[in-house]
Parts: sequence; C-alpha cells; structure tokens
Amino acid sequence: MKIFYDLTELEPWEKPVVTLGTFDGVHLGHQAILKELYKEKKEKKRESLLVTYEPHPQMIVSPENSPLLLSTLEEKLKLLQNLPGGRELSGVLVMKFDKKLSQLTAGEFLEEIVVKKLKAGELITGENHAFGKERSGGIELLKKAGRTFDFELKVVPSILQDNTRISSSRIRKEMLAGDFEKACQMSGHSYLISGKPVKGKGVGTEIGYPTINLEVSGKKLLPKKGVYGAETEMANKKYYGMMYIGRRLTLEEEGLSLEINLFDYQENKVPDKLMVYLHKWIRGEMKFESLKGLQTQLSEDEKKIRQLLIN
Repeated sequence: MKIFYDLTELEPWEKPVVTLGTFDGVHLGHQAILKELYKEKKEKKRESLLVTYEPHPQMIVSPENSPLLLSTLEEKLKLLQNLPGGRELSGVLVMKFDKKLSQLTAGEFLEEIVVKKLKAGELITGENHAFGKERSGGIELLKKAGRTFDFELKVVPSILQDNTRISSSRIRKEMLAGDFEKACQMSGHSYLISGKPVKGKGVGTEIGYPTINLEVSGKKLLPKKGVYGAETEMANKKYYGMMYIGRRLTLEEEGLSLEINLFDYQENKVPDKLMVYLHKWIRGEMKFESLKGLQTQLSEDEKKIRQLLIN
C-alpha cells in the first residue's frame, strides 16, 4: 500500500478502481467499500486507490461545527494497513482539503479531480456519499457522469445495526454517550489512540505499576474515563496492558491524564510514538484514600485484564 500526499505524486495507473471519502474511524461501512474495492481490483486486474482528505472537510467548511475525530490521519492509515481490504490497496492518496477544493462544484470536482487527475475507470461509493460544494453531488450525478466520462459506478449498500445505518457520526454519538462497546461493534475493531510519550512524575513506578504517559491530539475523540484493557506494539512485539484515561483523583491533580502500564515490559526505551488499541472498558475513575489503595485496585485490574485478553 503506497501513500501519496499530493496528486502530482500519483503513479500513471490505467483506469484504477477508486473510492473517495473521509473514512473517519474506518468503520464497518467503510470496510464494506474496501472489500468491494479489492473484489473489483482482482476481477478487473486494475490498480485500486483510496482517496481521503486531510484535514477533515468540516474543519475548513464549518470549523465551529467540526467534530472530534475517531481517527487522526496516522491512525486511519494504520487501521487501513490492519484490514485485509486495506492491505490490498495499491495506494492511498491523502488529498489536502482546503478552501479551493471546498469551492469546487460537484460537477467540477468530478471532471477536474476524478476524471482528469485520478483517471478513474471505476468508482466505488456508499449509497449516502455526497461531494462537491455544499455536498450538492450524489449518486444520481455520479450515474450521469459515468455515462459522460466513461467510468463504471458501483454503489455499496449501507451496513445497518439496529436497523440504522452505521456512520462515523453515529459512532461518535455512541462514544460520547459512554457506550464504548457499541461504538467498537459498529467500528469493527478496537479503538485506536496514538500518542507521544511524555515524562510523568514517576508515581506509578513507586507503587510497582510504571506507566507511559501519552500526549494526544486535541482533535481526537477520547472515550469515557476509566481503565481499559489495552494492547500496543514495540519493536515488532505485542504487549498487553492497562490504560487509564481520566483525572488523577487520588493525587488531587487537575487535568486529564492518559497513561498505560504494559505487562511484562522490561525495556527502558520507548518509541517516539505509541499506537494503543483499547479493547475493553474495565471500570471508571476512582479516588483512593492512599497510594496503597490504588496499588491494590491496580492489582485487581491487572488480573481481570490478563484473564480477558491473554489467558
């Protein structure tokens, strides 16, 4: 899977199979499109290209209404690489979304970008796909354009849960409401958080549970506060552990803390960036009368997580 960050970097593929969208969270609906993309690539013996936007279009079109992200760009690319349909992509184009792009009408976007720049031979899209200025373009326009510009169109039906379409906005709503499990079910994968390790105060080390503190993007949607069973990878080796998202109530400190304790990790070296998969919410925030009380609870948390994820 090659990553391109500009239209000028694209390789001169002949009539590739193309899909375009924000793909925030790379959820089950997106995965259905990826499967179809792979199927068409294989059957028609063409290259496949996924086009995504950076930043999220709402950050340019309506910054005040811009949502927190289910996946940053780095996380999105990682999720794509993890999925069978994503791994099989010939390429991903990260298209810069700016004012100029936002002002293109749906017709202009199709002709100038999809036809002339991407040279699409086939377009695969979800049935609710909208594009162009003020999201004025939809499936009917794509059908007309396909006849005019000679590209095929395949529309992938929505994936439903509880008779309602799975979408990034719906997953955000569930996440904000505190239903972490339902949000992950609709995503089709564990929740991924990437962060930069930063130095902490060493309290975890004092009580036998050293943690790596993480600094994450302010644009990232964080799940409900509490302890999670988690997993990460360092030097091509998987490590399980427990991650805490919340206030450090026992220490009476203000602000939100994100820190992970890795089981069976003996090394001192930590990478510049850590990708953490949150598998299961274990418990909420708790305040303890002493560090000894916190230590006892962490021991219980570890046992529970080991049983859930490892044993």
